[in-house]
Amino acid sequence: MQAIIDDYCGARRSFFANRKTNPNAKPPKKTRKFHTFTWRATGISYKRGKLRLSMGLDEDPIWIKIDKKFYKKVPAEVSLVYNRTTQQYEFHATYATAPKKSRTIAGSAVAVDMGEIHPIVTFDGLTSEIYNGREQRSKVRYREKSKTNINRKLSRCKRYSSRWKKLKRAKDKTLAALYAQLRDMRHKITSRFVSTCHERKIETIVIGDIKHIRQSIQYGKKANEKLHQWAFSKFRDLITYKAKALGIKVDTQDEAWTSQTCPSCGQRKKPSRRTYRCRQCQWQGHRDVVGASNILTAYQGWFFNPVVGAVVSPVGIRYNPNLCRLDKWSPFSGLKSSKPSKRRQRSTRL
Repeated sequence: MQAIIDDYCGARRSFFANRKTNPNAKPPKKTRKFHTFTWRATGISYKRGKLRLSMGLDEDPIWIKIDKKFYKKVPAEVSLVYNRTTQQYEFHATYATAPKKSRTIAGSAVAVDMGEIHPIVTFDGLTSEIYNGREQRSKVRYREKSKTNINRKLSRCKRYSSRWKKLKRAKDKTLAALYAQLRDMRHKITSRFVSTCHERKIETIVIGDIKHIRQSIQYGKKANEKLHQWAFSKFRDLITYKAKALGIKVDTQDEAWTSQTCPSCGQRKKPSRRTYRCRQCQWQGHRDVVGASNILTAYQGWFFNPVVGAVVSPVGIRYNPNLCRLDKWSPFSGLKSSKPSKRRQRSTRL
């Protein structure tokens, strides 16, 4: 009861905070069928290979068996979540992990230019990499088309009728599968990038700051639609927490005019295609690599741009289901665990 009250008060505070910047904001009308219940650290304790979740005064607590690698470790929070795919309740535990100390070269940094087609374009002064995101882009487009088609059919049905319920289940199942595929793509792309930085002993990852881009874009109906569906904050958050676990610092840098400024002479020109060609000094290169190099230059405060001169062609990395990390790092690599028996596997949820 107290957790539900806390969630309600938090949602109410966030609504009124949003109302100050957006006077037309309205609270959601959709009623949630399943509510996620969360135990904070004060209501969680460990005893003899089990987690004890408090249910309040004069109420029996909940005991959960856990795997050996989590013994004597109290999670930061535990949530009771309803999985719509398996139609079962699950316990999700969040453990705090200490950042790994990495031996990095002092001052080594890599700049990241984020784009809608290429989610990650990197430059470290010597090499550049382009992570192709066309597979993810097509998946987002298919998701929006599927959502539109099912919503059109739902609008013709009477609410809560048998056909409406059937279409609603089909919509939830389809969207759950597509969101899972998109989440898998983002995790694999960001894991590959962060592991590459770890292998090259990068100390700092500099990401171009574009959090206010949606407030100033006016490129037409189709282009605006694609940019508003661009999940750049999710890529930034995934890179941040994965780099932090490896001891790599993540910082941001304003990327205004970085993709339009020539790294050789400083002349500004808006490129119309993927290749940037300067009219004044005839320098040319990939426009996303130009943006990443200018971000690195602005962050380091150099008077020259390291991309000037003989430019090595960027390395392209395309998403595939087998894309994996270059290192074998894992947040649980330091925990020793033994394979539980089949009987124990059935009772273990964490």
